Formats: sequence, structure tokens, C-alpha cells
Amino acid sequence: MSSTGDHLAAALGREPFVDLVTFRRDGRPVHTPVWVSGDGHRLFVSTFGDSGKVKRLARNPLAALAACDGPGRLLPGASYVAAHAELLMRSEFPAGVRAHRRKYGRHFAIMWPARWLFRLIGHPRVWIVLTPTPEVALPHIPPPVVPDH
Repeated sequence: MSSTGDHLAAALGREPFVDLVTFRRDGRPVHTPVWVSGDGHRLFVSTFGDSGKVKRLARNPLAALAACDGPGRLLPGASYVAAHAELLMRSEFPAGVRAHRRKYGRHFAIMWPARWLFRLIGHPRVWIVLTPTPEVALPHIPPPVVPDH
């Protein structure tokens, strides 16, 4: 990865939330605000294995990332960067767990045990590893539409 990609991974990894954009078969973007952690080179996202974003990334590993708030509004000055997504196998979970635990601390400690309940009812979690690829051109991505409350 380039030093620019590492810089972007480190910067996005410090954000509390990132807008993860995946693409439908017809190319339309789908926005999802997610917790993100990283190791300075790659970013980690935990999600349900049967989620739409996992299905879309299995078909097309191109993703876009930008800093956002919890509801998904882009932060001032945030812009999208391309990333290559890879779905992690179970044996690779420890790196993501360590990074999330280090970053989110108590919040992660409360949320993480709940995964076992979902696993029992058929909704296992998977990890998405995202490697920023700033040299890859992205299609036009309109900002997310987030209702004001």
C-alpha cells in the first residue's frame, strides 16, 4: 500500500464512525454508517454475515469510505476514498476484535457478547477488512440522505 493509503487508513481509523458505501448491481451506492477500527494500514468493520453490505461486497469488493457522524451525515470537509474490501474468515477475527476493543473500550465490551445470541439464531458476525486505494477512481457518490430529528 502507498504511504497515502496508510495515511488515509490511519486517519479514518481514528474516526468514531465512517460512511461505508457499497454498490448495488446497477451501480447505485448504498450508505451505511459503521464503527471502524484499524491497524494503520487496514480498517476493520464488524457486521452480520447475512447483511446487504456483505452480499454486495462479495459481488463487488469496491467500497468507498468517508468520515461521518453516528446517523451517517458526512463530517465537514470529508470526502470519499476508494477501498478494496475483503471478508475475513473466522480465524482472522482476533485482529479486528483487538482493534475494536482498543478503540471502543467499554462500549465494545458491552456490545460484543451479544453476538453469541445472534449467532445462536443464525446471524453470525463477520469482519470486513478495508484497504484504502486512493489511486482508484470512484463513481459519483451523492451524500447520504439523513433525516433531521
